[in-house]
Amino acid sequence: MGEVDEALARAYAHREKGDSPQGVPPAPHWSGPVCPRAGVRERTSDRIPTPAAVLAEPEPPAAVEPQWPPLVLTLEREYGPRFDRLAEQLIRARQRQNLRVLLFTSCHRAEGRTTLVLTLARALSRHPGRTLLVDADLTGPMLARLLGLRPKLGLDDVVEHGQALADAVLDAPEDHLALLPLRAAVARPREFLETPGWACALARLRREFDLILLDGGPLFTGLSAAVLHRSVDAAVLVYHRGLTSGRALLRAREVLAGGGVPLLGLAETFV
Repeated sequence: MGEVDEALARAYAHREKGDSPQGVPPAPHWSGPVCPRAGVRERTSDRIPTPAAVLAEPEPPAAVEPQWPPLVLTLEREYGPRFDRLAEQLIRARQRQNLRVLLFTSCHRAEGRTTLVLTLARALSRHPGRTLLVDADLTGPMLARLLGLRPKLGLDDVVEHGQALADAVLDAPEDHLALLPLRAAVARPREFLETPGWACALARLRREFDLILLDGGPLFTGLSAAVLHRSVDAAVLVYHRGLTSGRALLRAREVLAGGGVPLLGLAETFV
């Protein structure tokens, strides 16, 4: 189960002879109980696990009861079949093309992207498989607030401060969903996405969930998609016809293509 994390850790720890020992991956991405000190390389084979360590099982994610926005419940009630069809299309894409991590983005804000993702996540929860909803809007996170949650840890704590990924994932058992919030806006989004902590977190989530929905930020806010291509399998471009022109959609498709992110399709929101 740890092949990907171990490979990432070894690749990041490697330095040419003479370089200063820096850049140890965050603690949750090491197989040991603590993160090794900078410059100290510890081999897994040298550690003899104690019986307690062998028998101990990871703690389950904290259980929460999201307060779904009224608009999401209204959309589900009045347009449920549309979201069910979209959910089925995503499941088929996962099965046929092995698309597991999907980025939902838009050209601008206020196009209904987050509302669509929330409603779609509820539709996916009615199908077999584990679905994770991640707040990846690095400059304007809204997931926790919209769902009435006050998480103690978030994706930002995992990537920037090395907190345990398992402690940041929230389980909503009544809704058959898992959530990974972002507690605060990220000061430097590009650097955030280029850190080993981000890559390791996504690698681990891939193993644990069947579909991962990233509620990403708008493309035209200064954050290029070029830094996402290593961790995102495809993108869904959400747009509101009254706010986004055809020219803007074409430009958005060019930005995604330039970043190596395949466009899975367009999703038009409505009022």
